[in-house]
Amino acid sequence: MRACFVVHGATWSGTTRAFSDAASLLAMRGYETCFVVPSGSEAEQCLAAAGQDVIGLSAARGWLRAGWRLRAVVARRLSEVLFVHTEHEHLTAAAAVRLAGRGAVVRRTPSGERLSIGRDGRLAMRLAATGFVFAHADDVRGMAPPRGALAAHVAPAGVAAATPRPSAAVGAIAGSSAPRLAIFAGADRRRESLVALRALALLAPRMPALRATVFSPRDDADAVRIEAAALGVADRIEWRATGAPRGDVLATADLAWVIASADDAVFAMLDALAHGVPVLGERSPLAARFVEDGVSGVLRHKGDEAEWASVVAASLARSGQSEGMRPAALRAAARWPVDAGADGWLQVTEAARDRTRWSA
Repeated sequence: MRACFVVHGATWSGTTRAFSDAASLLAMRGYETCFVVPSGSEAEQCLAAAGQDVIGLSAARGWLRAGWRLRAVVARRLSEVLFVHTEHEHLTAAAAVRLAGRGAVVRRTPSGERLSIGRDGRLAMRLAATGFVFAHADDVRGMAPPRGALAAHVAPAGVAAATPRPSAAVGAIAGSSAPRLAIFAGADRRRESLVALRALALLAPRMPALRATVFSPRDDADAVRIEAAALGVADRIEWRATGAPRGDVLATADLAWVIASADDAVFAMLDALAHGVPVLGERSPLAARFVEDGVSGVLRHKGDEAEWASVVAASLARSGQSEGMRPAALRAAARWPVDAGADGWLQVTEAARDRTRWSA
């Protein structure tokens, strides 16, 4: 029983983390798993640090050439199932399966997104048997699997229980003069990151002791650092890559502001809740799955920097309310254990490795 996870993105992301968790869950059930990622990338480093079996491949022009390189991995590892996210990954994996003469492909749709199958996806499904997996039951409603596809399954994200916080609260909630804010950005959210920095600049005169840790994709790091310097808040911010460890930051954070989207947002919210940190975010169906407004966090409609600054200030100032949210945050995280998606991953993998379905 062998599964291979194909990742074309070089930076660490929530989608890659979802695959890492899935690989660990399958490994616990006897599967041999591996990852194929860009050689020398942040994704390769983070997956290796997580204990995954990682194979780095250099980029190849064109899906057929990339598929030929991936074919060698499929043949060498005797892979039966290849997991992908994007349409280009789907086509590359399907080509590898066809060239290797073995295996099927499973395509996962990220949290809060809808499956879209374009020209490359249709070609991929003609090349190889394809199954589908979704992050939540709401994401699959109204989406019938394409004709000829393997059955669709649901495998929700989850989070491991965190080390309990000290009995004495920290930061603003303990009444100290140093409130701490954790900000989680994500791919394609540069505009939202800049809004958050401008909100911090507006808060600076009112909350001179406020400090923030910003988790930002490496591709956006230079732009947001320059903006922070221009706004005069660079000395208030600690910068970390999205894939950096979060536990030490969340252990002392008073509020987690999630401005990421899709899987990036889901794992940021789950990490914060698991550490008992209330979540601040934009009101959306995705956020409402994990955060109950006024109970385990604060959800607000999209606003400008002045509106967000006001919400952050109010959230940090209400120490009693925030302290009461901590147990609710822990209870919310407990509803999404790290093995929440185990059955879904196992079911979709077992369906895909059925050799009678491998002829597309």
